[in-house]
Amino acid sequence: MVIITEHTNHIDKKRFSYACSQYNAAKADRKSPSIGTLGEKSLHAVLKWYYEPDGSRHEIPVGEYIADIVGEDGVIEIQTRNFSRLKPKLTGLLALCRVTVVHPVIVSKRVISIDAATGEFISSRVSPKHASLYTQMRELYTLRELLDSDRLTLRFPLLTADEYRTFGVSTRRRKKQRTRRGEYVSDVMPTDIVGEIVLSEPSDYAALIPDGLPPEFSAADFARTAATAAGNARMAIHLLVSMNLAQPSGRQGNRRLYRLVE
Repeated sequence: MVIITEHTNHIDKKRFSYACSQYNAAKADRKSPSIGTLGEKSLHAVLKWYYEPDGSRHEIPVGEYIADIVGEDGVIEIQTRNFSRLKPKLTGLLALCRVTVVHPVIVSKRVISIDAATGEFISSRVSPKHASLYTQMRELYTLRELLDSDRLTLRFPLLTADEYRTFGVSTRRRKKQRTRRGEYVSDVMPTDIVGEIVLSEPSDYAALIPDGLPPEFSAADFARTAATAAGNARMAIHLLVSMNLAQPSGRQGNRRLYRLVE
């Protein structure tokens, strides 16, 4: 696991706790269904309250779009899933105003299994999986044509969460929601914020450079140093080159080599 804490901005745990309480109060007021039928709305809603505690600024029309938040610094969009769905909307909003995209990174989670038929607790365990900025490379790469816009800021809150899974639900549910046979992710409830990575200026993308990277490196060297998959490493290098933080430096056999720009 790689968590880049030296590039983490100030976080407000008190405001995060307030956001969780606001969401729970709103859910109780509208008599929402119990856990197991909410999809991943909890994660989205808590982040919306965290980044804008004033509910009157939520869900505001901007041009032909409905923005999650409209504030003094422009639009804030909370995107808990892949960026490909957001890209057309983001392109349109950037033509009108400044946009901040918030994409959560779950660095640690507890998995809670619930019986779909009775709603009863089955089990609880700590997941061995940990996300990091490197696991978000596919999402960043999706927006590569927009990253040099001076109107765009990306914020990656680093969260811990409880992931609720329902056991024994219909297998006709979408396959991508399935985690084990007969078990589906039904809700993700954030429990704490432990940091935040903000990418706004080209120089901010230095957060992608892992400690201990050799002066001249290949994608394999980058992947090993960052403890991430080869595909994540290749996309990270591409982004560093596009931000003029790295440059090609030749080849060694079949391997492309790169250097950081000083």
